[in-house]
Amino acid sequence: MYRSDCLLKENNTIAWPTWPQYGEEEKEAVKRVIDSNQLFAADRVREFEDNFKSYTGTSFAKGVGNATQGLHLAMAALDIGIGDEVIVTPYTFIASASSILMQNAVPVFCDCDPQTRALSAEKIARHLSHRTRAIVVVHMFGYPADMDPIMELAQKHGLSVIEDASHAYGAEYKGRRCGGIGDVGVFSMHQRKSLSAGDGGVVTTNDPEIDEKIYRLRSFGHKQLSYNYRMTEFAGALGLIQLGKLDTHNQVRQDNAELLERLLEDIEGLDVIKPLPCAKSVYYRVLLHFDREKFNCDLEEFSSQVQDSGVPLEMTWTLLHKHPHFNPEKVPARGLPWEWSTYDGVMKGKKYNSLSFPIIENLCDNHLLELCVHPPVSEKEIAFAVRMIAKTAEKFSK
Repeated sequence: MYRSDCLLKENNTIAWPTWPQYGEEEKEAVKRVIDSNQLFAADRVREFEDNFKSYTGTSFAKGVGNATQGLHLAMAALDIGIGDEVIVTPYTFIASASSILMQNAVPVFCDCDPQTRALSAEKIARHLSHRTRAIVVVHMFGYPADMDPIMELAQKHGLSVIEDASHAYGAEYKGRRCGGIGDVGVFSMHQRKSLSAGDGGVVTTNDPEIDEKIYRLRSFGHKQLSYNYRMTEFAGALGLIQLGKLDTHNQVRQDNAELLERLLEDIEGLDVIKPLPCAKSVYYRVLLHFDREKFNCDLEEFSSQVQDSGVPLEMTWTLLHKHPHFNPEKVPARGLPWEWSTYDGVMKGKKYNSLSFPIIENLCDNHLLELCVHPPVSEKEIAFAVRMIAKTAEKFSK
């Protein structure tokens, strides 16, 4: 198991443990790949794919170069194309939505449910049109979305559901692992992710036809336009080692989240956010709710004060509808499908940066904080973090 020394500095700040932390097993796995002289997708990738589909409880898993490629392949395999609409949250990493643009389809951003901070069937229903083809559900920071109502809505309207489970390795919803509930699941193996291989990704599905399309599309050489989206043997080898450690790593994150929740009980105005009662989070990040009414400071000032101690208590993501990809100063060569004369959907005549999503905007601007609790973060680091949070809360308390 990883070791944490809780490195306190002379000025009473902390050196927060980094992630990932590779060891001898990972070094030996990489060495074996080099010694094999087989660096692109082969035996290690196939073994990893087999183990990964068993872990997620899915019928099929295909390794790719990264999750952005995986999301693009999911769109292509579902035949999403010019002028089609895909509903997606603005509260996510850029690839969840930019992959829609890769097919010249139109992202339709949707506000989030206040309890899950993810899409909900109720919110999605308000954005459906005759052009809607799919929904991208993101399990942000390892907190599962409420999937059953979303799947029911999708089935009712003949829509596909893509799960972006990049943060959600091992997270569960009603006993089912995220990434295996929708039509397609996509995972990231980027260095910062819970299953870390430097870079890489996995696409999962239970549909043999979709799996066959993913297989054909990820490698050059087929009649249909295809791509060079293969996983390397390095990623497969590292993925195998990391997959074997994943449940242990997730347990550390869950234990740290539970400890943080207990230690924060006496600090008024700050609470650890829990997943749905029917779900199990893996806490890629632990989210905290900041009650602005209890403090004489805003979210940014509180976060900054705590970070001065070395504790990475950060504000969360900037929402995507403000991103330049969707508000370019100059129209790109591929065009903007929502501005084409033939387009008659939800985004016709609208600008993304003028859209409003009051629930998630309010949460991000005023209430959400996140903390890394990955191994080797231990009880010592969590206790120090709570002391710094308590000190800051006392300073700014009304």
